[in-house]
Amino acid sequence: MDAVEGAVRDITDGIRLAPLWSRLAWEQTVARFRRTIIGPFWLTANLLAISFSLSVVFGAMMGQNYRTNFALIISGILSWALIGGVMSDAAGVFISAGGLMQTMKLPLTFHVLLMMTRNVINFLAQLIALWIVLAVLRLGALPTWQLLVGLPIVLIDMSLISMILAIPSTRFRDINQTVGFAVQILFFLTPVFWAPSQMHGKKRLLADLNPFAHLLELVRQPLLGREPALLHFEWGIGLMVVLSVTVVAMLALYRKRVVFWL
Repeated sequence: MDAVEGAVRDITDGIRLAPLWSRLAWEQTVARFRRTIIGPFWLTANLLAISFSLSVVFGAMMGQNYRTNFALIISGILSWALIGGVMSDAAGVFISAGGLMQTMKLPLTFHVLLMMTRNVINFLAQLIALWIVLAVLRLGALPTWQLLVGLPIVLIDMSLISMILAIPSTRFRDINQTVGFAVQILFFLTPVFWAPSQMHGKKRLLADLNPFAHLLELVRQPLLGREPALLHFEWGIGLMVVLSVTVVAMLALYRKRVVFWL
């Protein structure tokens, strides 16, 4: 019981330190892009390059103008940049923070939330660019209010997934490499640049049973001015419950051991 209380305390203490990890995340982002002209908007160049390339290629393959799928593709890649980017960083979050963890006693949750905040800052920088580009191409739409609900669900779920990945990755370093490999595969198995409606029969299960597909749509659909299906919210909330229990259990069992694995 004491271990569970310690796990819950780690989470609450980490959230309570929001002023610290939010400020530190901003400073780390600024330091990363220091002496550059457009700062984090360099990430936008990558977003636009991939989106235009995929739109042109798939448009040619399907006999469509690139404008037909561009909004779907760029919003999907932006949404995946948040989900996949978090998973890629999560596996090594404690390893990267090893020096700080060995000199200061901070909740494990603090380091996960710091990493999450950096990714959110990157996401917001690219989101501004997405709206500008879609407006210029006259493909934009006003985001629906469900974005204010869907995005927090995705961020909470990804924070929980990050903790689940970070703890074993600190002990077994091969997991770090495996996660990077898995993220690349999931990019193609998740409807990032294709619509679930394009799949039929058993192939449709790639989207229906893929939890990351539902998290993706919770962000992408409101960005396109559409309402996400209720099923996406059900998956997002259901995942939150299951992941929360898993995180508390893992923190209760391994919270005190992580620093010795560095």
